[in-house]
Amino acid sequence: MTRLAYLDLIGGLAGDMFLAALLDAGFPLPALQKVLEKLPGDLSLEVKETKKSGLRALKVKIKAPSQDTLPQTYSPLMELLEKLPFPQERIRLAQKMMRFLFEAEASVHGKLLEEVHLHELSAHDTLADIFGVLEGLDYFQIEELFSSPAPLGRGILPSAHGPLPLPAPATLKLLEGIPVTGSPVSGETVTPTGALILKTLVKGFGPCPSMYLEKYGVGAGERDFHEVPNIVRFWIGEEDFSQKERKYQQEIIYEMETNLDDHSPEELAYLAERLERAGALDVGFIPFSMKKGRPGLKLCLLSRAENLSSLLNLIFEESGTLGIRVREVLRWTKPREIKILETPWGEVRVKVVRGKFLKFEYEDLKKICQERGLPLRELRRQIEAWILEHYFRK
Repeated sequence: MTRLAYLDLIGGLAGDMFLAALLDAGFPLPALQKVLEKLPGDLSLEVKETKKSGLRALKVKIKAPSQDTLPQTYSPLMELLEKLPFPQERIRLAQKMMRFLFEAEASVHGKLLEEVHLHELSAHDTLADIFGVLEGLDYFQIEELFSSPAPLGRGILPSAHGPLPLPAPATLKLLEGIPVTGSPVSGETVTPTGALILKTLVKGFGPCPSMYLEKYGVGAGERDFHEVPNIVRFWIGEEDFSQKERKYQQEIIYEMETNLDDHSPEELAYLAERLERAGALDVGFIPFSMKKGRPGLKLCLLSRAENLSSLLNLIFEESGTLGIRVREVLRWTKPREIKILETPWGEVRVKVVRGKFLKFEYEDLKKICQERGLPLRELRRQIEAWILEHYFRK
């Protein structure tokens, strides 16, 4: 059975909070200490029990005699990572995470990658958090990590550039494409390292996936919040048998709809085309009866979080509607991939689910039909027979 884990972000997420939760769940302290021994800076570890809102939790603090021995610019830090005594796969993942961080800082400050200096980053702590978390997940043999949406507090954070709004600009940049939710906390709830973990290690966001819960650990943050316990809970289990068979993936998306009664078919087709190009997952029209018996259409579409704002603006711009209904929904999907296959008729994209041919990309068939003057139905039959013979033999 697949080993699963879930991050329940009660107060938020920081690297040391995740480390503490891993230790509380049973990750051996000597194993984490060995990780620190492989890192520069003569690092030491302080672990103690604490309470948040009366709840027991574990708290971790990484200590370094000096904070000035590690490079804080891109190329020197990448070179240092290359020389660390860890498996190459782990080093590559750590380099990927650090590159994300430098790119985020470069973006929010309007600089080139090589110009960025991570003033707010304690390099020792960050490397210890990254390699410690990777070691802990490996210890528990976690194959898939999931998380609740990231709770984001607000406030002002002192920095080398002056006062910065919370969430920190670089953290917000790292969280693009990740489900977030507002937190009543006045302060930093997700750190840059926490955002890196969510961006690179988490497979999906939303409610906890079905699992046989084996154990859990609780990690505490540095600050005490009045509004919520400043903790993260790390749940470990095995995939439910029913989920094992289906192998569904879950994600939080948004369902949008509005009522229309004064558009021509040409205008509606154009609107649907623009919405699809802007990132809508699905677009459709449902006929129904509106006020005073007028026939109308209900525009329905699905969107991921990162496209929600642009799609809303597009609907208001093109349709002239006065209101749009938006609902957050949980979607389960079969894992699929798009493969580009070379056929005697040209390149054709096909959807593949668990190694089995599912369907063609319509636009590719349409293009071939227009170029060769072939009927769509006949072309589909011929290409499907050829693909099943050469790529998906039964």
